[in-house]
Amino acid sequence: MTNGDLTYNNTSESSMNDVSSREKSIILNVGGIKYETYRSTLVSYPETYLGTMFADRNVELLNPINEKEYFIDRDGNLFRFIIQFYRTGKIYWPLNKNNLRYYLESESKSTTPITIQELEDELDFYQIPFNKQEISSNIIVERLDDFVAGLIKVAKEVIATHETEVIITFSRNGWPPFYKFGQPYVKESAIMETVDKIIKPFGTVGYKLLNKYGINIGRHLQHKIKNLSWQSGYSQSREQLKICMSVNIALDDKEVLKASCLHAD
Repeated sequence: MTNGDLTYNNTSESSMNDVSSREKSIILNVGGIKYETYRSTLVSYPETYLGTMFADRNVELLNPINEKEYFIDRDGNLFRFIIQFYRTGKIYWPLNKNNLRYYLESESKSTTPITIQELEDELDFYQIPFNKQEISSNIIVERLDDFVAGLIKVAKEVIATHETEVIITFSRNGWPPFYKFGQPYVKESAIMETVDKIIKPFGTVGYKLLNKYGINIGRHLQHKIKNLSWQSGYSQSREQLKICMSVNIALDDKEVLKASCLHAD
């Protein structure tokens, strides 16, 4: 076997060892929270912090714990968004504090909510590229979608409680919205609490969203909910914007029973 053959075989063997090493799982201990992944997952993005850190040329410089664990002194809760990028190539933005889903679910969650700014800082640290303008656009779209979903939910609550209408008033200065129903209700009533919980997160943006997209929102709700009447209008000073959603449905008790689970009885 010639020297050329020997050199070729050694290079080939080294290359095979590098590939094998990349396919081994490693543990990233980020701020005390452990994530297990493959080195190949990280080095697939060589321009990022972790892609560079675990590149073949730098592996010998690392000092793992128990041969495969590496400690990173960053926020472990935020890192789940980072590892998802390495696995999927996508950045999944956390729910904003004014987001409807965040507001409805936050009471049942034990983890601390994550802000957009916190994640942006982590993306910068891990050298993951992202488009800030796209983020802003996505947040606005998400806020609008959640606002529309909230109004649909309110309309359905009105129907479910045999109400006839609900009037919601939003203020330009972001004051908490207030409500009026077709039937007299005290402030502590169940329907008032339900509607307030749904709409309250949009107190600061409801006026702006309705001012820009009110006509489209009304059309969409009327398309989604049969027999829904939608009206909107400004106060004389234009400091307030009111919407009125009403439903005129004559309920047939026999039809209700026939369509319900009670029909079989």
